Amino acid sequence: MFNYKIVLVGDFGVGKTSLIKRYVDNSFSDEYKSSIGVAISKKLLSTLVNDKTYDSTMMIWDIEGKTDFKPILSHYLSGAKGFIIVADLTRENTINSIKEHIELCEKTASNLPICIAFNKSDLVDDEIELESFRNLSSNVIALFKTSAKDDNGVSELFEILNNEIIKRLV
Repeated sequence: MFNYKIVLVGDFGVGKTSLIKRYVDNSFSDEYKSSIGVAISKKLLSTLVNDKTYDSTMMIWDIEGKTDFKPILSHYLSGAKGFIIVADLTRENTINSIKEHIELCEKTASNLPICIAFNKSDLVDDEIELESFRNLSSNVIALFKTSAKDDNGVSELFEILNNEIIKRLV
């Protein structure tokens, strides 16, 4: 049985909490509640790697949006086995912050898998070229357009990260 921590990072209001609620509880609320500090959720998983099944507990840390108090933020990131960076497709400034979030994660813990979630895909029709974001770091393992509201890409996002982490642990 593996127990490990992942951290969702992103600006305020990008939908980090909504993605977690959709994945852990299969629920969604339009009501916005700002996270203060950190909230921790957990998900029990079974993962097949090389014909063997591994049970694990994913501890999902939901940290408050971008803050100027970086020492606390770095403390929340330490001990993580992977990261999900979340941006809001309806707010370009949150997309522009992705590189900064990657740098913060890598400064805290190098060589860990990073997934990027372009959230709120249900609210936009424009196509965004995702592949260019893969070039921001060799640690970026997957890019997803997600919608916590429509449950689009959410399970896949967490499962890809889980599979990569389990492969690295065994």
